[in-house]
Amino acid sequence: MTLRSYYADQNFLGANIGTRMSAMKLAGGTLLYSPIRKSDALRDELTDVRWVLAPSKFHHLYAGEWFDDGVRSYAPQGLHDKRQDLTFDEVIAEPGEPFGDEVYVFPLRFIPMTSEVVILHRESRSLIVCDLVFNITKENTFGARFMMGLVGGYPGVRPSLLEKLATDKDLAREDMGALLDLDFDRLVLAHGAIVESGGKDALAKAYGWLGL
Repeated sequence: MTLRSYYADQNFLGANIGTRMSAMKLAGGTLLYSPIRKSDALRDELTDVRWVLAPSKFHHLYAGEWFDDGVRSYAPQGLHDKRQDLTFDEVIAEPGEPFGDEVYVFPLRFIPMTSEVVILHRESRSLIVCDLVFNITKENTFGARFMMGLVGGYPGVRPSLLEKLATDKDLAREDMGALLDLDFDRLVLAHGAIVESGGKDALAKAYGWLGL
């Protein structure tokens, strides 16, 4: 499988909202997006990690555990100021293909609070995101549903109020328009259930308040 997701527990504001790492098997090695804690099992399974991307100012906690010899590390703009204990090889400031043409990276400009970088995995037609949207469902704990409901992130595929309040709407319309022009159907989220099909429509609906 060229794209695989790994789930781990993650507490936020006292509730376990979970988090998800994506591992993409590319021609030159494996790319990790939003790394989770490096367990012995993951170390044994993911033996050809070449790139590690900490994709936002909120998704970086365990990145350093994966910075082994031969692994190149990537960060969004501003994370190097927050994590001065880590050395990142490159900062992703522009859309492009730093890992080859199998994936396309797109740094979001309209939520500077997170500086999130999203990825299009072309073969699986998957758009991989962190906090751009959440998809908390009844499968999540009551605490997660309650807490995310308070901040507008439950139920269904939607951004939280934090993303809405921190949004530059003009840049958001440009960025979201560019994202929705990409060829994807599957939406892989860090928090909540993966949208296996209809992901583009779900994302467009979640940001319909922009008048897209």
